[in-house]
Parts: sequence; structure tokens; C-alpha cells
Amino acid sequence: MRTSLAASPLSRRLATAVLLPGLLGGALFLAPQASAATGPTSGICNGVVNQLAHRGTVQENLLKAAAKKNADIIAKLQADKAALQASATSLKTQIDDATKALAALEAEDARLATALTTARAAEATVVAEQEAVTRTIATTNTQLADLKVEQAAAVAALAPIQAQLTAAEAAAADLRNQASAATAQVDAQREVVRRASEELAGLEATVTRTAGDAARQNDAITTATGELAGLTATAREAADAVAAARTAVAEGEDLLGQLVAAGTTAQAELDALRTDIAQAEDDLTARQTAATAAAAAVTAKNTAVSNAQADLETLQTAATRAGDAVTAQTTAVTAAEAALVTLRADATKAADAVTANTALQGTVTGQITQLKKDITAKNSEITTKQTALTTAETQLTALQVQKTTLDSDIADLTTRISEIKGNNSNLRKSLMDQRSLKQADLAAVNTQIADKGTQISGLQGDLTTLKTQVDSLNAQLLAKQGESSALQLQAAQLQATLTAANTAVATKDADVATLKSQLPALQTALADAKALVAAQQANVTTLQGQRPALVTAADEARDAVADQEQVVADLVAALPGLTDGVAASEAAITAQKDVLSGLRTDLSGAEARLASATSAVATKSTELSGLQDRLPTLQAAADSAAKAVTDKQAEIVALNTEMDRLVGALAALNSSIAGKESEVLTLQGRVAPLLAQLDGLNGEISATETQLTSLQSQLTTLDKQVTDAQTVLRTLEAQKKANKTAITTQKATVNALEDKLGAVQGQIKAIDGQIALGGCVA
Repeated sequence: MRTSLAASPLSRRLATAVLLPGLLGGALFLAPQASAATGPTSGICNGVVNQLAHRGTVQENLLKAAAKKNADIIAKLQADKAALQASATSLKTQIDDATKALAALEAEDARLATALTTARAAEATVVAEQEAVTRTIATTNTQLADLKVEQAAAVAALAPIQAQLTAAEAAAADLRNQASAATAQVDAQREVVRRASEELAGLEATVTRTAGDAARQNDAITTATGELAGLTATAREAADAVAAARTAVAEGEDLLGQLVAAGTTAQAELDALRTDIAQAEDDLTARQTAATAAAAAVTAKNTAVSNAQADLETLQTAATRAGDAVTAQTTAVTAAEAALVTLRADATKAADAVTANTALQGTVTGQITQLKKDITAKNSEITTKQTALTTAETQLTALQVQKTTLDSDIADLTTRISEIKGNNSNLRKSLMDQRSLKQADLAAVNTQIADKGTQISGLQGDLTTLKTQVDSLNAQLLAKQGESSALQLQAAQLQATLTAANTAVATKDADVATLKSQLPALQTALADAKALVAAQQANVTTLQGQRPALVTAADEARDAVADQEQVVADLVAALPGLTDGVAASEAAITAQKDVLSGLRTDLSGAEARLASATSAVATKSTELSGLQDRLPTLQAAADSAAKAVTDKQAEIVALNTEMDRLVGALAALNSSIAGKESEVLTLQGRVAPLLAQLDGLNGEISATETQLTSLQSQLTTLDKQVTDAQTVLRTLEAQKKANKTAITTQKATVNALEDKLGAVQGQIKAIDGQIALGGCVA
């Protein structure tokens, strides 16, 4: 508050009211007092009591001299009277002016009394408002303290849960890393199994090829053996035929001899022939039965081979489907694991975003706390400055009152100095010394007023700067609180994203686990299907290996039936000749000779066929020996390939066992991850209401602090209003006091002037009486 050092119109009026009576009084005291001359009149009036009474008895010259002297005295008295009348007129004027000044002072006093009453009422109102705002601030501070206690409790309750949440998230992240490592191990193991499976497929192909080579070699050996057997049988039959032919020739010769030697035996031969026919027919029947059985066996074997081949095709189709299912399942597992990697990356990214948001919230909360501390510090500085300003303004008011008092004292001393008459130098010097001291005090007070005004201006500037800084800090605090609210909203969104990502990871983990759990069954089904195919293939090979022997047996049986039918036909054909009796013996002998000739021809053919069959048997035996010599090598290769397949299958079983262990470990890790993520979700569910409560408390604290800031601003305004009202009140009280002093002084001045006027009027009245007496004193 800037204080003008210039005198106000009221001060000028007060100074005029104080100085005017002094000046008038000084004029009265300094002016020569108008009074009738009381010089010696005894020389004139002592002998002349009454001119009219003594006119006839007084000497004329004495009478003239007395008349002249009376005239001079009267003239002088009239002059004195005129001076006194002028002085009375001046005094009346002074009294009127002083009365007017007194009326003005009394009017001013009434105005000041009204203004003082109004100022006191305004001060009381502002003080009441100040006290109400102070009480409201105290209540608000209590509420703010309670809210901060609740906030501290919420923060204290939130801190351990957030620590647990952080630990759980770290444990979940560690489990995810372990799961990723385990997944990588499973993938690596799966790759090893895949390569081993490919090697096994190659070895199985080698086994199949070598087995096929060995089977073909065995088939060739079997075929060669069969052919050798056939050729051997053919050679044996040829030898038998040769032997039979030789026997037949011998028998024919014997028979011919017998026919020639004993025709009587024809009947016996006929009987024997009939017996041979019966035996041949029996043999034919047996051979037909054997041929039928052999044909049935061949048919059955062909049917078995066809059925086995059909079953083999069915099993191969099932194995192909099982392989396709394993391939599809493996592809699904690979795709699911690839998707799982992406989902885990998304979950990790969401977790990182939540962590970054939490860290940023902590930073913003720290900044908000620091801003609140800064605002509190600035408000404390404002309170200190306001207190200093109030103190300075109070001191300024006191100095102004002191200045007014000193001005009044100096004016009074000046008046008293001016009223001193004569040569009373000691009193004048004492009063002037007092006035000098008062003037020195006034100069010091003026200097203090100027300094205090400068101090007040500086404090007001500092207060304005501090309020500007507080406004800036409040704006920053509001911005930070908005930023904190935005971060908290963003945290909820990020947490939802993280929860969704974790849920997707858990779901995909379950899908991968399900697919992997289905894979061993499919692989087992594939292995079983392959084993069934191999077994069926071996069965088909066995059946196919058995079929040539059965076909050969059937062919041999058919050939035997045909031969036996021919024998039977021959015997039956020979029977009519024998039944013709002995008479036909000659014909029989002739026929026998023909038969013998044919038998000999047959013998030559049989011997030729025997030589050819013997040569074919030797050739086939040589070929069979070569095939049998190559068979061990092929069988060794097949056995080696089979052993490699067995070893590789054992290796694959070991790899699958290890992969099952890794998959089990991965499933355990996934279960741990799911449990830990469930724990994280539970902790997040506990953190969320605490954060909401903390947000609500922060909002209430912010609103309360805003209200407190507004109330403090109102209190500052009211403090200034109270200070201003008190300043006005003190100023009015000082003015009223000074005005009362001026009124008292003015009344004293009026009374003194009236006393002086009365004295002058008394002097005028005395002069009038003296003039009426002719210049003599009554």
C-alpha cells in the first residue's frame, strides 16, 4: 500500500483551524491595546467639575484652557474609541471566522464520527468474515489432514500389494523365460526327432529295399528251387519213364515170351489187367482227389493273397492317413507355438508398457508432491510477507499518527511563540528549542514514513511475485494432476491389454499343450499302422512264397491225373483185346510186339529226355548255387539295415522320451505361469480398488487443497481488507482526535476573542462615559 506524504484537504483544514486563531490571537496580543489615556487630568478637571455650573465663576482663560484640553482629550478618546471599534470589528470578524471554523470543525467531527461508526461496522463485518474464513480454513485443514491420513493409509496398504504384484510379475516373467527356454529345447528336440525320423525313414527304405532284394533273391532261389525240383522231378520221371520203359520193354519181351511161351496164361493176364485197371482207376481217383485238393489249395492261397493284399492296401491307406494326421498335428503345433511366441511378445510388450506407465505415475506423483511442498513453502512465504506487510502498515499508521501529533505540537508551539509579548526571551527560546526538537522528530518521522512506504512497496512487490509464483505452481500442479489422471486411465487400459494378452498366451499354451498331448497318440497310431503294414507285407510275402509250390503241386497233380487217365485208357483199351480170348493171343502177341516196339521207341525218347532233364538240372543247380551264394550278402545287408532301423527306432524312442520329459517340464512351467498369472490377476484385482480409492482421495485432496487455496486467497484479501479497515479506522480516530483538539483549541480561541471583544467593548463604553463627562473620568 503506497502512502502519500502530501497533506490531505482535511489536514490543511485542521492546520488552518489551528493556525488561524493563533494568528488572530497573535495579532491581538501584538497589536497595541486600545485604551483611554489616563494621563494626568488633574490640571484641567480638578477645578472644573461642571462647566455649566461653574461658568459664571471660572476664569474665562481657564475655562477656555479646560475646554481646549477636554476637547483634546475627547478627540484622543474618540480616536482611541475608533481604534477600539476597529479592533472590535476585527475581533468580531475574527470571532465570526473562528465560529465558522469551529462549526466546520464540529461538522467535520460529526462526519468523522459517522465515518468512524461506519468504519467500525465495516471493520467488524470484515473481521467477522475473516474469523469465519479462518474457521473454515481450520476445518478444511482438519479435513485435509484427515484425507492425507487416509491417503497415507491407502498408500501404505497399496505399497505391499504393489510389491507383491511386482514380485509376482517378475516371477511370471522368469517362468515365461524358462518356458521360452523349455519351448526352445522342445523345438530343438523335435528337430532332432524329425531328423532321426527322416533318417529312420531312409533306413526303413533301405531295409525295405534290402529286404526286397533278399525277398526277390529268395523268390529267385525258391523259383529256381521249384524249377530244379520240377526239372529233378522231370528227370526222375524221365528216369522212371526210362526205367518203366525198360521195364515195359523187358516186361513186353517177357510178356511176348510168355505169350509166345504160354498162351494159357492169357486169362491170368486178363485178370491181372483187370486188376491193374481197377488199381489204375483207384489211383486215378486218388490223383483226381489230390488234384482237386491242390487246385483248392491254390485257389485258397490266391484268395488269401488277394485278401492279404487288400488288407495291406487298407493298412497302407490307414498308415498314410496316420502319417498325414501326424504331419498336420505337427504343423498345427508349430503354428500354435509360433502364434504363442507372438502372443508372448505382445504380453511382454504390454507388461513393459504397464511398468513404464507405473514408473511414470511414480515420477508424476513425486512431481505433484514436490509442487505441493513448493506451494506450501510459497504460501508460508506469502503469510510471512503478509504479516510483515501488515506490521509495516501498522507501523506506518502509527508513524502517520505520530506525524499528525508532531504537526499539531509544532503548530501549537509556533502559536505560543507568536503569542509571547515583550522581551521574554527565555520562554521564547525554550519554546523554540522544543519546536526544533519536535521538528527534528518530525523530520525523522517523515524519513521513517518514507522508508516504511518503500518497505511496504517492496513487500507488496514481493507479495505479488510470490502470488504469481503460487499461481504458476498451482497451474503446474493442476497440469500434473491431469497428467496423473490421464496416466491412471492409461494404466487401466494397459492393464486390460496385458490381461487380454496373458489370457491369449494362456489359451494358446493350452492349445499347444492339447495339440502336443494329441501328437504321441497319433505317432503311436502311425507306428502301429506301419507295424501292421510291415506284418501284413510279411504275410503277403509269405503267402506269395507259398503259392508257387502249391501251383506246382496242383500242376503235378493234374499231370499225374492225365497220365493216370492215359494209363487207365490204355489199360481199358487193352482190355477188349484180352477179353477176346486166347484166340486173340496172336493178335495180342503181335500187338505186344508193336507195344514193345513202341516201348522201345519210348525208351529211346525217355532216355533222350532224361539226358536233357539231367543237363537242365545241372544248369539249374549251378544257377541255384549262385543265387544261394549271393543270398547271405543280401541277407547281411538286410540284417544290417534292420539293425540300423532298430537302433534308430531305439534312438527315436529315447528322443521321444526326452521330448516327453521336456514337454512335461514345459507343461509344468506353463501351469506355473498360469498360476502365477492368476496370482498377478488377483493382486491386480486387489490393487485396482486401492488405486481407485487413492485416486478418489487424491481428487478429494486436490479439491480440498484448491478450496484451501481459495480460502487462503479469501483470507489474504480479508486480511488486507481488515488492515485497510483498521488503517481507515485509525486514520479516522487520529483525525477525530486531532479534530477534537482543534475544536477545543478553536473554542478556546473563540472564548479568548470574545473575552478580548468584551474587554474592548468595555474600554469603548468607558471612553463613551469619559467623553460624556467631557473627557473627565467618571
